[in-house]
Amino acid sequence: MGHGLPDGVRQPYPLPPDASSIRDVQTTPRTKQHREIARLALGAALIAFLMPLLPLYGEGSGLFIFSQGLPLRFLISFLLVWWTNLVVVAVGILYLKRDRVGVAGGLFLAAAMIVAIALIQQVLNTAPHFGHWQTDLILVLEITEGGLLALAAVRAIGARAADGVGDEH
Repeated sequence: MGHGLPDGVRQPYPLPPDASSIRDVQTTPRTKQHREIARLALGAALIAFLMPLLPLYGEGSGLFIFSQGLPLRFLISFLLVWWTNLVVVAVGILYLKRDRVGVAGGLFLAAAMIVAIALIQQVLNTAPHFGHWQTDLILVLEITEGGLLALAAVRAIGARAADGVGDEH
């Protein structure tokens, strides 16, 4: 068979193809642009995922939200609120993967607007507490998440507009 096995012995599992038989995957400017958009969105999603898991809750004691002794019902609602944008960004990345750049850009823009509104609410609620490292860290992370989402949205909507320029009759 040519795979180092004696004649008549079958290979128990398929062998990977030779490197020479794999087509070179060429990176087009379009896929490169989609990857850049996805990286920005993934950065924002990572921040959105990690933020509620940071040890920032509990009267400055540096405890995790899970060690506060709160009922499971409260923890689930807490995580649902914090991870809503994560779900929206994940759906946007799926649309981006399916080459629906305009829809993905709209989802990223919607998520960025939600972060901006939450940031305004956070600033209004914590204004007397500026200077505490927990408050400042949450604000910086939310600003970073919103900025990454806004950049992803602008690039995706710009890519969609650039793709649609030659389509008009």
